[in-house]
Amino acid sequence: MTNASFWNPAITETFTSAISQSTPLLDIHCQSKNNDLGVRTLKSGDKCDFSFHRNLLDTTHFYCKFTWGANTTTFDVYYKHKSPCKYTGVIATDLYCIWMIEDNAIYLARTNNPSPHDFEYVRTWD
Repeated sequence: MTNASFWNPAITETFTSAISQSTPLLDIHCQSKNNDLGVRTLKSGDKCDFSFHRNLLDTTHFYCKFTWGANTTTFDVYYKHKSPCKYTGVIATDLYCIWMIEDNAIYLARTNNPSPHDFEYVRTWD
């Protein structure tokens, strides 16, 4: 995506499964108050994504439930300045949040083409 609008840039959430290959598949269920994106099932190396724009009041709120075998966790992937995926600069441009889900934890990079050192620890499984 390009910088579609200065006033309402696009936000893209991408999820990559980096879990062990000989383990259960990863289920990701993302939704907001108005949009249920359904469950996506990923094997190791698979990706899925979705894009959206903030609403005028900046109350857009997306959260996801991650399930991998007996492991599960649910958290906000985008909500104002309260979630890990957020604008960090003064000028809002298109925002890319690339999530890497691994056996031991979940990591995030805020760039369109991240290198391994761009990923930051976010949380472990509940």
